[in-house]
This record gives sequence, structure tokens and C-alpha cells, in this order.
Amino acid sequence: MVEPLGALVVLAAFAAATGTLGLMWYLRQYRETVSARWFILTLGAQAVVAAAYGVGLLTFDPVLRRYAEASVWIGLVWLGPSFLAFALSYTGRTDLFRSRGFRLLFAVPAAGSLLALTHPAHDLLWRGFRLSPLFEVATVRYAIHPLGYALALASLAAAAVAVLLLVETIVAYGPLYRREAIAVAVSTLPPAAAFVVWLAGVGPWPELNLGVAMLVPHVLFDTYAFVGTHMFETNPTTQRAAARSALDDLDSPLLVVDTDSRVVKLNDRAASLFDVDSTARRPTDFERLIGVDLETVLRDGEIEVDGERGAVFSVSYTELTDPAGTEVGGLVVLYDISTERQQTQQLDVLNRILRHNLRNELTVILGRARLIESSPDADPGSQARTIRQAGERLQSISEKARDFARVVERDVQSVDVDLDSIVADVVEASSDEHPAASVDVDIDVSRPTVRSDPELLSLTLSTLVENAVVHAPTEPTVSVRVTDGADGTIRIEIRDSNPEIDAAELAPIESGTETALEHGSGIGLWVATWCVSALGGDLHFRYEDGNVAVVDVPAGDEPDSEA
Repeated sequence: MVEPLGALVVLAAFAAATGTLGLMWYLRQYRETVSARWFILTLGAQAVVAAAYGVGLLTFDPVLRRYAEASVWIGLVWLGPSFLAFALSYTGRTDLFRSRGFRLLFAVPAAGSLLALTHPAHDLLWRGFRLSPLFEVATVRYAIHPLGYALALASLAAAAVAVLLLVETIVAYGPLYRREAIAVAVSTLPPAAAFVVWLAGVGPWPELNLGVAMLVPHVLFDTYAFVGTHMFETNPTTQRAAARSALDDLDSPLLVVDTDSRVVKLNDRAASLFDVDSTARRPTDFERLIGVDLETVLRDGEIEVDGERGAVFSVSYTELTDPAGTEVGGLVVLYDISTERQQTQQLDVLNRILRHNLRNELTVILGRARLIESSPDADPGSQARTIRQAGERLQSISEKARDFARVVERDVQSVDVDLDSIVADVVEASSDEHPAASVDVDIDVSRPTVRSDPELLSLTLSTLVENAVVHAPTEPTVSVRVTDGADGTIRIEIRDSNPEIDAAELAPIESGTETALEHGSGIGLWVATWCVSALGGDLHFRYEDGNVAVVDVPAGDEPDSEA
């Protein structure tokens, strides 16, 4: 009758074998992954050790017991090298285990397996093999020879190197792989310690190899690593390749993606852009983080990001490979092209102005001049008035183009701006230019002085006020209202009583593009739009018994009060 402790060891051996086989079955879904295949091989060797030892403890036939023990040794000598191969592939060092030198390492377990299977014909691994039952199970005693120790210690050393590689992953890659790597590394400690005790022949029961029983917690830790945290759904190989690229410190937003288009790492610039924590646990689906799937972004070659730090970015993708040349992911780098895009837009608008408005006004001027020249009955005063009006429109275009140049060529300033003074200057200039116009002002803000660019702010207001005045069908009536906006902004509303601005006028401004079939009639609203954009604000229009131009611009930091 098997004693309780003996039964417990036998049950532990079969439990370890069963758990190991179950984990192998679970991991078959990842068999396309190189590191998963190596770990499945490691588990196979582990299952052989556990199952052979469990069977051996119930086998009292000396010959069969020898072969059961030999099977334990076969699994043991394969455990370390296969686990090392897993660690090398998982941590991105595939160039090492694919090298000729590493292949030669597997000659050791191959030779050890051959020696174990042929042990009745020689005493190279051990001698004095005999049954020494303990707790009513078939434990054995034998003297291990130096070659046997060398094989066992070589396997343990390989496993120790693998553990060090996993620990290095914990240190190098932060929280992303920490739980998985810790679980796998810690799982090796109980069986390894017990195997060393058994090899040394110390302890109260030298016949009993408790290293096999210690495979039970080993299997539990591995199950947690590979099932609880989905270890093979992430891989530090991608990050190692990214680190080799020396782009982690790139000033542009950078995201590291794996072969399944999941973000496994991003730099601080990208984290700020997408308002996420750069140290948060990954992986994260690219589309969930960015809002657009990776394939679309790469096809379009650019992406527009909204928000306070948003801009238009061109997209660069660089394939990441391990040292053996296998693709393990990619680097997605975003380059801010907002300035270039705006400059292109501005040139398109100017080009349209020159082609369209200038041509139309010159057609009017030349047509009226020919009429005066060819028709003695033509009213010179009427024709001259038409010519003068066309010339004034050209002059206005020229002045707006000059304003445009001021916007483009200057850097945005940040100084104390007195809102009352800015608005008063705009109203005074409008009254001088258009005496019949009525401009009402209402300023109700908590901070009359803000940090902004006075020239851009003044140009924005003067352009919008003038636009409202010159398009009035009767005597112009305009109101300017300045209030506190949301989230540290000031809101400026310019209202008129004019007919609604033609949708064709606003469409290109709202879409940010100019085309031959869709363009505004003038440059004024574009200048206001560019000014507000340079200030980091927003301009939009609505109609409420008149047009309302709504400008939201940052108020800037509150000025320091004097002591």
C-alpha cells in the first residue's frame, strides 16, 4: 500500500504531466510564432520528465524502471537548451539561436539521449542502479558519473541563462512584459532548486527526486504567463528592434507596432498628441488609439489629428526586423506638415485671386475704356465710375495680399494685449474708412489684458468688421462682442444684419481647400482664417437674422501681477 507522501509525489508527477500537456494544447494556437514553438518543445521535454517519473515510481520491474529513469534524463537534458532557445527568440535574439554554434549546443542533449537509451550497455552516465523503495513507491539509487553531472548541469545552466534573458526583458522594457517574464522566470526556481538538491544527493530522502513534484507550481506560473496574460500576443522583439533603430528619442511622434498592427510602444511626443500615458500597459490596437486603421493611414500617407496639439502629419513607416531579417513590426513616424500644408493652401488662394479676380476686374476696366474710346455717345462719368470701382476692388485685393504676406512672414508673438485698446483701434479705423457704418462694441471679460499676438488679433477683427461693412446692402450696422470663452479662451463675435453669406463663399474655408469649381470671391475671409489659425484658435460662421463670425482664440497665460 502506497504511503501518503509517496502517493502525493506520484499524484504531483502526473498532475505536472497533465498540466503541461494541457498548456501545450492551449499554445498550439500560437504555433506559427517561433518562440511559441520552442516553448512547446520545452513543455514536451517537461511532460516526458513528469510522466516518466510518475510511471517509474509505480514500476518495480528493474528493467522497466531503468528505462523510465532513462526517459526522465532524456527530458531533463532537453529542457534547458529548448528553454534557452525560447528565451532567445522571445527577446529578439534569433540571430544567436540560428547560428551554427547554437545548433552545436543541441548536440549535447542529443548525445545525452542516446547514452540514456543505451545505458544497459555501458556505465557512462551512472552505475550501481538499484531499486530503493521509499514510502512504498519504486524510488531508486545510483551513482551519477561526471558525464551525467555534466549533461544535467549543462541543461540547468542553459535554463539559468534563459532566466537571465527574461529578467533583462523585465528591466529593459518596463511594465509591458513584466508580469509575463516574471511569471516564467520565477516558475523555474522551485524545480531547479529541487533538482540541484537531488543531484547533490542531500536531504532526508536522496532517493526521491522532488524536482518533479515542484513542476506543479512551475506549470501554474507558466499557465498564468501564457493564458492569464496572453504572453505570445505581445513580444519584446518588436521593442528590441525599435531600440536598435535609435529612434526612441525622435522629436516627432513615434509609434512602434507589431505584426498585428498593435501599438506596443510610443514616445512621449506621440503620447501627448493622442492624450495617452506612454507608460501604460500595451499592446493597444492602432485604430482604437489613433481613430484610423494602420492600412488606411499608410495608404493615404498622412493623417489629421484634432485637438489642442493636433495638426496634419505625413506618415513614414519603417519595417522592423530581428537580426535574422524576420519582420517583427514597424515604426510609424508622424512628421508635422501643417505649415507646409497651410503655405500650399495660401499659394493656391493667391493663385486663384490672380487668375480669377484680377482677370475679371481688368476685363471690366478694359471693356469700359474701349467703350469710351469707340462710342462718342457714352457717358464718361458713368464709365469712369465703373472703372474707379473696379480699380478700388483691385486695390483692396492688393492690400489683402499685403496683409497675407504679413501673416505668412512673421512669427507669432505673445505679449500683453489690451482688448479694449485693440477693439477701439479697429472700430476707429473702420469709421475712418466707412463713415456711414455703425459699429457697436460690448466687452465683458474677466481679464481685460490677455497674452496674445496684437497684430494678428487686430488683423482678424479688422478683416471681419470690414467684410461685414462692405457687404451691407444699406447702411452698415455691425456689433463686436468680446466675452470669456470655454477652457481659457476669449470669444469674439462680429454680427451684422446682412443677407446670409453665400455657402460657396464659406465652403472652401470650412473644407480648407480651394478648387476651380469651388472658391470664395475674395481673400478677406482667408486672411482672417489664417490669422485665427496662427493664434491657435477657431473661426466659424452662423446665421441669426444676420451673419455671425465667431472667433475663439486662446487667452494665453495670465500676466504676472507686480509686487
